[in-house]
Formats: sequence, C-alpha cells, structure tokens
Amino acid sequence: MGRVAALAALVPCILGSAAPGAFALPSGGTTATDAKIMTSALAAEPALPDAAAEPGMAAEPGTTRQAQQGKVTLALASVSPKAAEATGKRAKVQITGTVENHTGHQLTGLTVRMRYSGTPLTSRSQIERYAAGQPSALLAGVGRKPVPLAKAAAPNGAQAFALSAKTGDIGMRGFGVYPVGVEVVNAAQEVVAGVITFVTFAPKAGEVKPVKVGWVWPLIDRQHRTTAQAFTDDDLNTQMGKDGRLSGLVNAAATTKTPVTWAIDPALLDDATQMASGSYEVQALREDASAKKPKSANAENWLKTLKQAMRTDSYFSLPYADPDVVALVRNEQYNQISLAYRNMQVATNVLGALPSTPMAWPPSGVAGPSTLKQLVKGRWLGNGPILMSSDKAFTPPTGGYTPNAVTTAEIDNRSHTVLTYDDTLSDILDQNTQAPGGKALTEQRFLAETAMITAERPQTAGRTLVVAPGRHWNPPADLARQLLADTTSVPWLKAETLDKVARTHPEQRQQKSYPDEYQGYELGPGYLDQVHRIQQEANSFASIVVNSPSPVYERAVLRLESVSWRGKPSAAYAARRRVSSELADDTGRVRVISGQTGLAGNSGMVHITVANDLPDQTVRVIVNVASENTAKLQIGKLEGRSPIDLKPGDKVTRNLPVTANGNGRFRLLVQLQSATGDDYGDPHVITVRTTGYGRTSLVITGGALAVLFVGVGVRAMRARRRRKAEAAGDGRTGTEPATGAPGPYYPGAEPLVAGDSGLPEPGTGAPAGAGITGGPGTPAGASATAVADAPAGLSTGLPAGTGPATGANASAGIPAGLAEYPLGPAEDAAPTEYGSAEYRSSEPASGAGTPGTGTVVSGAAARRHASGNGTGPTPLPGADSRATVRDGRPPAGAEPSADGADAGAGPPASGEWTEAGGWFGTRSGNGSGSGSGTSAGSGAGTGHATGPGAEPDPGPASGSGNAGNGTVPGSGTSADGDGRGR
Repeated sequence: MGRVAALAALVPCILGSAAPGAFALPSGGTTATDAKIMTSALAAEPALPDAAAEPGMAAEPGTTRQAQQGKVTLALASVSPKAAEATGKRAKVQITGTVENHTGHQLTGLTVRMRYSGTPLTSRSQIERYAAGQPSALLAGVGRKPVPLAKAAAPNGAQAFALSAKTGDIGMRGFGVYPVGVEVVNAAQEVVAGVITFVTFAPKAGEVKPVKVGWVWPLIDRQHRTTAQAFTDDDLNTQMGKDGRLSGLVNAAATTKTPVTWAIDPALLDDATQMASGSYEVQALREDASAKKPKSANAENWLKTLKQAMRTDSYFSLPYADPDVVALVRNEQYNQISLAYRNMQVATNVLGALPSTPMAWPPSGVAGPSTLKQLVKGRWLGNGPILMSSDKAFTPPTGGYTPNAVTTAEIDNRSHTVLTYDDTLSDILDQNTQAPGGKALTEQRFLAETAMITAERPQTAGRTLVVAPGRHWNPPADLARQLLADTTSVPWLKAETLDKVARTHPEQRQQKSYPDEYQGYELGPGYLDQVHRIQQEANSFASIVVNSPSPVYERAVLRLESVSWRGKPSAAYAARRRVSSELADDTGRVRVISGQTGLAGNSGMVHITVANDLPDQTVRVIVNVASENTAKLQIGKLEGRSPIDLKPGDKVTRNLPVTANGNGRFRLLVQLQSATGDDYGDPHVITVRTTGYGRTSLVITGGALAVLFVGVGVRAMRARRRRKAEAAGDGRTGTEPATGAPGPYYPGAEPLVAGDSGLPEPGTGAPAGAGITGGPGTPAGASATAVADAPAGLSTGLPAGTGPATGANASAGIPAGLAEYPLGPAEDAAPTEYGSAEYRSSEPASGAGTPGTGTVVSGAAARRHASGNGTGPTPLPGADSRATVRDGRPPAGAEPSADGADAGAGPPASGEWTEAGGWFGTRSGNGSGSGSGTSAGSGAGTGHATGPGAEPDPGPASGSGNAGNGTVPGSGTSADGDGRGR
C-alpha cells in the first residue's frame, strides 16, 4: 500500500515532466468528472508512516499538511498580460510572487506550480466561486515546470518565484475569463498553500461592443475636528503626505488620462484649508492636554495637486460632513440636511469651480422613500441623479445579466434619474488590498468581472457601468493608478465621465424596500436628540455674532451628524460632549455682569453692564429689561443706542431709570437678545435695593437742622437775658415753675422761660407720638422747640412745657413714667437675628383737654424733633403707630394714654424717630385722643428710617388705645407696613 501511495503522489511530477502534448487537456478543458477523478487519484490513500524512510520523502516532525497549511504563505506580486492574446507579447501568461515558510521547520522538497483550466467561465457567480476555491479542487491543468523553493523550505525562509505558460498551452482560445491558479506543495505533493486568479483573453477587433464605464473617485474621510480650531488627531496630515491614502488617490487620478468624477466631502477640504492656513491645535477626544501643530505643508501641497488634477475632471459635492441623512429623516431633523447641503459651498470656494453635476449619494447606497423625498425636494439637487447601490436598492433583471447603470425611481409621485453602481466591483475594490498579494488579485478580479459583464451581451451597444469604491477607499497608489489605466487600455471597456453616463437611456427596474436590518447601523435617536439640542444652543450663539464667515458652531454640529460615526458610539459621544462644553463656554462669555445695586430715594438710575469676553468675535445684542414687580418698581427707557455692538474684550454700560414705590429689594430681569429679538441665554437678575432717602428726606433733614440752629439761638438769647436780669438785680430767672420741663435730659440746662421775646406763646402743642404711645399732655405755655437740640438717641416723644404736671419725677423735669430710660440708645435697639433697621413712620395726632400725666410705653429709646406754633388748648398726645420692635418684627400699634388737666391749643407738629428693628421699609399710622379739656388742638409728626433687615410680616391693620382721663376715649390706628429684608 505504501508503494501505491508513493506512485500516486508521483503522478503530478510525471505529468509535469512530460511533453506539453502529453498532458495538455483538450480544448474543451476538463469536465467535472475529469477533475474529480484526478483529485481522487492524487489522494487515493494517505501517505503511510513507512514512506518517510525513503530518501527525499522523509517527513519531519510537524510537517504534515495540516500543520503546514496556514503557516506557509503565498502572495502574488503580478499577473500579466491584462488582456492576453494568441500571439505576440501578450501570448504568454506570467505570474510572479513570494512564498514564505512560517512553520519554524525545514520543509523538504517544497515547490510552487501553476494550475489552470482551458474552459472560460460563463458567469459572474462562477467567478466568485472560483475566487474563493483552491486550485487543486477546481483546476485540473497542472503546469509543466514546478519551481523549487529551496530558500523557502528553510525555517522562516522566503523566496520569490516566477511562473509562465503560453496562452495556447493552457487552453486559452477565445474571448473570455480563464481561471489560473498557483499552489505550493511539499515533498509528499501535498498542497500547503494555493490561490486562484483570473486571466482575460482579449476579444478580436469588432468581436464585442465595449461597455461605457464611469468612475466615482471618493475623497471622503472620517471627521477629525470638533470645533473650528480643535482637531481630534493629526491623522489627516499623514494621509495627505507622500505615502498617505488621500495623497495616493489624488496622485493616481492626476497621472492618468482616464476621466473620473470626484465625490468630495466639503468638510475634508475645510479641514485641509484650516491646516494649510496656519497653526492648529490637536487634542485627543479623551484627553485634556493639547498640542500646537505648525502649518501643514502636506495639506498645502495636497490641495494644490487636487486643484491641478481637477482641471479636466468633474466633481459632485456631498453635503457637508457627509451626514447620516437616513437617520436624520427618521428623526425628522430635515433642517439639518438643508444646512449640510448649504455648507457644501465650501467645496466651490476651495476648488474655484462649481460641481459639474449635482448628485446625491445616500449612505451605503440605499434609502427609503422618505429620505429620497427629502433629497430631491431641495434646490441643491434639482434634476441631478441619485447614486445608489444596484443590488441593494433594486431587484436584478431577469435573464442573468448585469443591468445598465441608469434607471429611474418613483420619488414623490414623479420619476427621478438614478445612477446605480455595481456592488460586486465595490466590494472587490474595498477588500484589504494592502495585504500581501492583494493588489494583483484585486486588479485581475476587476478585469475579469468587467470582461464578464461585456461577455454577457457582447454585441449590445450603449451598455453602461458605474464603478464606485467605498467612501473611505484605501488602495495602494499604484493599484489605483493601474485600475484607471486598465479602464482605458483593455478593449472591452470604454472610460466615460459620470455625467455622460447619466444621460444615457435608462433601464427600468423594480425598486426594493429599505432593508430593516440597516436601521441598526444608523445614528440613534437618543444621540441625535442630544445633537439637536446643541444645534439650538449654537443657533442662539450664532445669532449675536457679527460678520462671521460661516455660522458659528453650525459646522461643528454637522460633523457630529456624519455617517462616519456609525459603529463608533464611544468616539461619537466623546465628540458630542466636547462640542457641547466648548459651546457653553463661549456662550457664557457674552453676559450681563451687573449685580445688586442700591437706590437712594424713590427713583434713580440702575447701571447695566454687558461684557464680550470672546477672543476674536464681535457680537451684537439688544438689552431687554423687565421689572419682576411692576407695582413696586417701574422702569423707564434704557439709555443709549440699541442694539449694542461689542468688540472682543469690550464692556458697555447703559443706564436705566427706575422708580420705586416703597422701600425694599426688587428684581430686574435683564434678557440679552439677538438683533432679531430672539432670546440669548437665560435672564440675568439685578437686585435693586431702595433705601427711601431721597429729596423728601433731604428736605426733612434740612428742616430738622434749621430747627436745631433756631433752638440753639433761642437758648443763647435766653441765657443773655438771664445774665442781664441778674446783673440788674430784679431776681428774675427767666423761667416759670414747671414739672414737665426736659431739663434732666440735658445736663446743666436751665428751665425755659415762657413768654420771652422770640419764643412761642403758651399753648404750643407737643408733637405727635412717632411710634411711641401717647405721653402726658403738654403743659400750657410749653414751647414745642424746647427739645429741638436733644442729643441723638433720646426718646423724642416727650412733652415740654412750663405748666404744672404730675409724676414721680416732676421736680426734675422728667415726665412720669420715663425715669427708666437712660440717655442714649435703648438696649433692645441692638440688631436682632433678622438684621438691623431704622424704622420710618408718620402719623397725625390730635387731642383736646387739660394737661395731665401719662406714660410712654415705647420699648426703645429714639430721637425726636418737633416744632410748631398754635393757639388753643394743649393737645393730648394721640395714639402712636410706633411700637417696640422685637426679634426684628414690629408688633401691633401701641395704645394711647393721656390725662387732661389745663386748657391749651397747638398747631400741627412734625417729628422724626429711629429705632433698631429687624427689617426696613415704610409704615404709617395715625391716632386721635381727647381729654377733659375745654378745647381741642391737633398735631402731626413724621419720621424716617432705613436699614437692612429680614423679610417683614405685614403690619397690623389697626389698634385701639385705652381711654384717657379726658372726655373722649383715646384711640389709635396703624396702617399696613411694607418693605423687604436683606
């Protein structure tokens, strides 16, 4: 059995050493039966262990066929001719390549040989089957001259080889595609490596009508930028270099005469222009550090070469950044498609030429009815064709032939031209041609496929074919160049521009539905919704930028919608986050910087400052201001010109007149807007704090000072008269007996003299209680100015006069009930937990009756000024709206209390007081009272105070006082208070 196996293994060698005629197959080639018989003979029995003992047949450890296969590589370097002929230079088939031994062992008897079939293939599907098969299984013919591989037999050895055979010797007779194989065998004649390629035998002159071929030459890449200046990598600089992908594509088209139609992504030209115009920044998506790159000479040269190459070629532009139009339509973001097409103007600007034929190319060459409708409705496409996949978008025609490239599709109830590209050719070109042997196999397969298309209907004129490699095609430069050259040189093809192909007669075909499984590859709705929100924010930012060459951030958003992000969710999310972050930073650089402001009085100006901290962009904004509480704070017209232009780094301030109704804190809402009135960003809040010190306060203060000066003058005059009287020896002191004089409050002060020249007549009324409950009535003849110069901090609701009064401290001039009040602020005037404030009040008071005694019930000492003239009975102090402030909150109005004694009358009086409290604001009150006197008088007092504090509770609505000893019970009321705490 061992000898039988050895003889079987030697059969190929014997056949290979025989004369050509001895092994040449009939012109008809081998049948399937012949191939089966030969394969069975060669593998009749496996080699037996004893066969290894024979010289030259020894089997080294690990050198069995299974161990060697996959570890011995075979790579074809070239196959010629491109179009074989029966005679002349093209009558010999030559194949070169390299064999490498990666087994790590010596492979004794390693050889390489050619295999073939003399029968041309009859269909494209047959080509596909042979391309995926092994020579020993599909090709019966064996070349007569195996080449020994002594160098490759050594461990890790490699050796180049060359095989050749005349076309007639291997059965090539007429036009068609012939499979040719190369295989490596070991000493046992076991195949350890093999590959099948194809050689096309050229037709005779006039034998076939060539097919018109239009090339789509894609210049498209993935996205490399997030914003205008930020590149995520420097890969483009490499691709545009000498041996780069993009450089190879441009050079290949520039060095051949074959016309191509360029499919260009404007974003790629935009990136190249940015790199060629100056330095740029590179920052990886997941890194914080960035690197400054100098101006790219590669990008500059690449653009120059591209412009030169396109002088004789046409092009069509994709929408900017090649968006996933199918996904955008599915998510109803139609406007983004329009924006992408509008920005394809970049290509025209860079190249200096308009697209020859507007054309659309949906991702993967397929799109549903809704997407197609969106593509054709825009003015950018017009009647331009749509480039689509032949097999994926349309059903194959009956008859088993390759249809023409031009057809039509029903889109939005009308027929539209569609150019279909050949899917099989696209797949062949998109294979890994950079791998060893890839170039030769790809070129030969391309020639075989196109020859078979022509052979399907060799005498039919006007047939068309579109070749469109994948968007990111990455061929070796010499392969790309050779494919273009083959299109022009082989007799079964005729190169044509794409726009001319599109004008040929269409072939009607049945359109397919959009494949459901393709939806899983689209950009997802969640991702696109986030991008859409970024777009809305970008639109707001762009609306304020002046004279921008392109909408700011619009192209950044379009890059996020690129179809190149398909299958790369992590990178897409990282790019989206970066754009969103940078947009937020830039948006925040145009802002209102005004904060809290104070307002002295009820009206004034609020200063509103707007800043532009952008480094290189001028903005134009409108400042729109609204009061949050129009009842409390009214605003006027903003001063200055509107809208406002701010250059980089500018700050502009505008004044806004405001009027406040009451004290407190009020909010202004400042909204920046674009020149068209669209809101920009969120409203900015300015807090206006009104203190109530305005013109009225100045008048009151001035009046108080005048009274003070008058009081000082009067006192000086009395002192002079007293000295004169004492000098004259008449014993007069200038005073009258009184128990209600304010002497103790002024150390060393003398009693006042009623009736002295320049002094008010008896009957002057005491001022109304400014927040302090009614005290005793003013004795007859008292002067209202007697306390005008009281030191600050003293209680100001004190009566003054020269008439009799009752009370524990009457002899000292202190009204009854006031002895407990020291000079200076009361203890409970300290700031509470709500803050400190000066409280403001005004209230009238009236009373009638005889003077008597009373009790002041205020909790905090204060300061009061009062003045007045009048006639009639001295009034009793009425109810007072002021009350002690406890824990920062004012209580209800105090109750009046008064006794009547002597008759008197007084005119209106005024008063001012302050008291520590928890809030500031405005509060008013009035009171009235009556005593047992014979006639009535009236008086009024005012007060003013401001200060910080907490949010107030509304003041009490009313209060009632206890009845006095007079005829009519005293009463008091207190109006609501208002204000705002701090």
